[in-house]
Amino acid sequence: MKKNIFHIVFVLFIFSFVLSGCFDESFSNDPNDRLTFSTNIVKFDTIFTQRGTATLSFKVYNHAKKSLKIESVTLADAANSGFFINVDGSKGPVIRDLEIRGKDSLYVFVEANVDPTNQNSPLLIKDSIVFVTNGIRQDVKLEAYGQDVNVLRGEVLPDGENVFTGEKPYLVYDSLVIPASSSLALSEGTTLYFHSKATLEVKGKIDARGTASRPVTFRGDRLDRMFADLPYDYLPGQWGGIRIHTDSYDNRFDHVAMRGTSTGIVIDSSDVSRTKIIFSNSVIHNSSNNLVSSTESRIEAWNCQFSNASGALMSLSGGEAKFVHCTFANYFQLMDVIKSPLLVFDRYTQTEENLPLKASFENCIIIGNNTLMQPLELLNTQIYFKTCLFRVNGSDDENFIQCIWNGDPMFVATGDNYQYDFRLASESSAAYRAGNPEFVDENTRTDLLGNPRPEGVNPDVGAYQYMTPTE
Repeated sequence: MKKNIFHIVFVLFIFSFVLSGCFDESFSNDPNDRLTFSTNIVKFDTIFTQRGTATLSFKVYNHAKKSLKIESVTLADAANSGFFINVDGSKGPVIRDLEIRGKDSLYVFVEANVDPTNQNSPLLIKDSIVFVTNGIRQDVKLEAYGQDVNVLRGEVLPDGENVFTGEKPYLVYDSLVIPASSSLALSEGTTLYFHSKATLEVKGKIDARGTASRPVTFRGDRLDRMFADLPYDYLPGQWGGIRIHTDSYDNRFDHVAMRGTSTGIVIDSSDVSRTKIIFSNSVIHNSSNNLVSSTESRIEAWNCQFSNASGALMSLSGGEAKFVHCTFANYFQLMDVIKSPLLVFDRYTQTEENLPLKASFENCIIIGNNTLMQPLELLNTQIYFKTCLFRVNGSDDENFIQCIWNGDPMFVATGDNYQYDFRLASESSAAYRAGNPEFVDENTRTDLLGNPRPEGVNPDVGAYQYMTPTE
C-alpha cells in the first residue's frame, strides 16, 4: 500500500513539474515586447444621443514568447466622452494588472452613450483607451458622431397644419399618426428614422417635398452594421412602413427617399375620382413584402425609382394608376427569396362590385430577377405599356405598344457588394434614346436627379437620363 502511495505522489510531482514547464509564468520586461492591436481606431457610425449603441470590439495581442503584464487600461476622458469599456470581462474606466500569456490575446469591448449635444448637426466625440505595459504607453482611438433627435413615441399630431423641418432628425417609436383633421408638411432635408416595426399612419394629408440634393428621407433607425460591408440601412424589414388610409387624399411625395420597410406603402381604397397620392422624383426601395400596394385608388408617378422587394414592386387592385418615366427594377437578394412577380394586377375586369383597373406605363423600364407579371390575359383590359423596356422576349399588341423587348438597360450596379445604382451606365444601353418624346411634359423635362431630357431627340426610357461623364 505504501509503495502504491509513493508511486502516486511521484507521478503527481513529475506531472506538476511538466505543467510548470509548459506554462511559464515569468513576465517579459523587454520594452521591445509590446502589445499590438487589431485596429488603431474604433469608429462608431452616428449615434443618437441618450441612446446606447451596439457594442464594437477589437483584439489585443501579445506576440512575445513570454507573458506580458498590462499595468493599466484607462479610458482617457471617461467623465466626458460617453464611451464605456470592458476588457476581457473587467469593466472600466480603469482596469489594472491584466495578464496576457505569450502568443495569446484578449478582447476589448466598447460601447457609447452620448449626452445631448444641443446642436442640430452631428458632433464628433473623441476619446482613447490607453494601455501601459512595462512603462510603455500605447493607445487605441475612439470616435463617434453624436446626433440630437426629436423623439416621437406613439405621436398623434394635433389638429391643423404641422411642419417638420430638416434642422434636426425625428426618431419615431411605435407610430406617427396624422389624424383626419391634420396635415403634415415635410420640408427639404427632413429625415425620419423609424424604430423596429414603427409605422406612419396617414389619415389626414402628408406633403413631403424635398429637393434633388436634400430629399425627404424615411428609413430605419439602425445606424450600425450587420457586417463590415453591410449597413443595416441596406436591409429590408428595418421598420414597418406607411399606410395611406381610406379618407386621405391629395398626398404628395416629391424628392423622397424611402427604404428598408417591412410592408412598403399600403394605399387603402377610396374615391377613384380624387387623387390619392402623387409620387415624383422619388426613390422607394427595399421592402420585405410588396413595395407599393394600392387598392381602388387613383395614384400617379413620374421620374420615380421603385426597386427591390420580396413581393411585387407595384400591386394594383382596381383603381387608376399612371406611371411616366419610372424605373421598376427588382434585384432583391437579401434575407428572403422573391415571392411575387414585378407587377401584380387585380380587379382589372368589370364586375358588379367595382370598376376595372386602369393603368398605363409610359417610357418606363420594368426589369428584374422575377417574372414580369402574374399570368393574365390583358386583351380587352385597360392596362397599357407604351414604349417600355423589358428584359424578356415578347411582341407588341393592343396592350404593349412600341415596346423594347429583351433589352439590357445596362444599369451602373445591380447588387455587387450590396450596391444598387439604376442609372444608365452607357450609351449602349437599350434604354438610351429609346423613349417617346410625346410622353415628356412639364413634369418630366428633367429626370429624377434634375438632369435635362434632350429636346429634338428621343429621351431615354426610365427615371434617369444618361449623362456623358465629364473629365
